[in-house]
Amino acid sequence: MIDISRNMLYHIDNLNIKSAQISYSMASGKAIKEGSDDSMLHATIINLEDKLRVTENLNLQIVKSQAINNNADHSMAENKKILEDIKVDLLKSLNDGMDRSDKLALATNMRGMRENLIDQANTQVDGEYVFAGSETTTRTLEKDADYKLNGKVTFEGDGFLRKIAVAPGSYRDRGITAYDVNFYNAARSGAGESFTFSAGERVIDENGNEWKLNEAKDKLQKYDHNGKLYDPAIEINVDSSTSEVEATSTSQAKKATYTVTLPNDPAGRVFEAKHNYFEDLNVIINALEGKVTKLDGTAGATVDDTVIDETLRDGLDRSTKQYNATNIGHGELGGRNKVFDVAYEKNEAQKTNYNILLHKYSGADLSKLAMESKSLEMTYNALYSTISKLNGLSLLNYMR
Repeated sequence: MIDISRNMLYHIDNLNIKSAQISYSMASGKAIKEGSDDSMLHATIINLEDKLRVTENLNLQIVKSQAINNNADHSMAENKKILEDIKVDLLKSLNDGMDRSDKLALATNMRGMRENLIDQANTQVDGEYVFAGSETTTRTLEKDADYKLNGKVTFEGDGFLRKIAVAPGSYRDRGITAYDVNFYNAARSGAGESFTFSAGERVIDENGNEWKLNEAKDKLQKYDHNGKLYDPAIEINVDSSTSEVEATSTSQAKKATYTVTLPNDPAGRVFEAKHNYFEDLNVIINALEGKVTKLDGTAGATVDDTVIDETLRDGLDRSTKQYNATNIGHGELGGRNKVFDVAYEKNEAQKTNYNILLHKYSGADLSKLAMESKSLEMTYNALYSTISKLNGLSLLNYMR
């Protein structure tokens, strides 16, 4: 007998491996089972799968951001409506036919609208406060412990926006902060210009950093992204200031003001004095109830209609400023929302392309596999036929 075991078994093993690969591909629809089957194809597939996962995760983040943006958009629309209603009530209050009892009714309505403004500013989505700035777990607006007496409402967030990835290595600002919702610019100055602000106003620079007066109130100091004072301190000297004036029966209280000259460096330096509109609302409500407002926000002495009407006219002007500022903020929000909508559509298109390529490279070609299967079957038949013939040969037969 001729020794065929080693050579023939080697060929049979190869055919079995190929047969297993074809069977797997036909059953699973995948081109390869192991990376070692085709290392270059495997690398291509892994790369496409990675890009697909990244794109899918980006769009999950964008969808969450869109939900937050949509809620913010709705809140801004409600804020503007409330401000419009406040202006209407103030116009009513200035009519000659309005007596004290009518104004008291308007004051009650104004208190309700103030609560609605606070509720809108504290809008949450999935545990995040949408207008809080960078620290979205921090409640946006907080009422003072003596809120019912002084009407004080404090913004607990900051001027920094959350940055959300819209593509690998590409980030966009999301939403707006309460500075764009419940504050208006009482002053705005650039590099080299004089800048005046009042006590209680938040001073914000072009990068969102806040500047605060030191304890001696003779320097304006810069605070970092975390709300910490820079060390060493970055300061601007106060050029001049005015004293605060307490309310009397003939006038409202006036807060102290401070003036600084902004450095020429950097050239793009911009300071804004953000005025808290809730302070104005408190003064308006007290005026509708016939009272002046003291420096601590509480109601003071009863005043005559002349002082009340003067206060209400000023309140109407300030409400108009706030409405305009809120409207601008709403427009900025819309622009940022559009960026995420465009990014989402772009990523969806990329997902489609990656899926097409992944199917092209990782998907099995069933027609080709059918031909290979048939070819393999013929090879098996030929090989076993050869083995059968060789087994029939012997030295005795050969000698015959």
